[in-house]
Amino acid sequence: MDASDSVRETARRIGEVFGGLPRVLRFRAAVDEESDGQAPDEVSVAVGDDCPGPGFSSYATLDLSRYPTNVTTADGRPIHTELVTVGRADYRTMADVLAQCAFAVASGSFHVTPNTIVPNAIREADPDRVMKHVLLVVPFIWPELEILVDHEDAVSTWLQAVPISDAELQFASTHGTEQLFGRLESAGADVSDIDRASVV
Repeated sequence: MDASDSVRETARRIGEVFGGLPRVLRFRAAVDEESDGQAPDEVSVAVGDDCPGPGFSSYATLDLSRYPTNVTTADGRPIHTELVTVGRADYRTMADVLAQCAFAVASGSFHVTPNTIVPNAIREADPDRVMKHVLLVVPFIWPELEILVDHEDAVSTWLQAVPISDAELQFASTHGTEQLFGRLESAGADVSDIDRASVV
């Protein structure tokens, strides 16, 4: 399967999950002055309105899997990852937030696994919001995306991007990201609200 086939297959899968053909936005990373003329990274983000219900929109990367996650299976095959998230329907900047996460992954500086934090992903896209960072977790809004897709030469999976605050980032650095996710769950945090109250 070549790259374009992979993107089409991911878009088809997301269309099924989002309940219709999503719109696709294309994002380009800022030009790095020290890049020696290399083209900046690009990423496609699908947007599904009224998903998972009225008043919400869902977002998913379609081609992030071409970048390394620095994670492999026990038998050495690379694990490719796409990202998915949800926001309020009137907060379209969530697409930019997901793109910022994707560019952070594309930089190759993360081991992209469940409970990884992408610092400043929201701050860089929209600095005035209460939430500033993103916690990557196993998808819980879309349980059908939890399953690993096993290919002959690689494994594909999904992670859900959950916005977190400065205080929650500090809590995670002290107590661990699993403890933070437990706090979010027990508090019933509305992860679609970019300005929700911090749970710590």
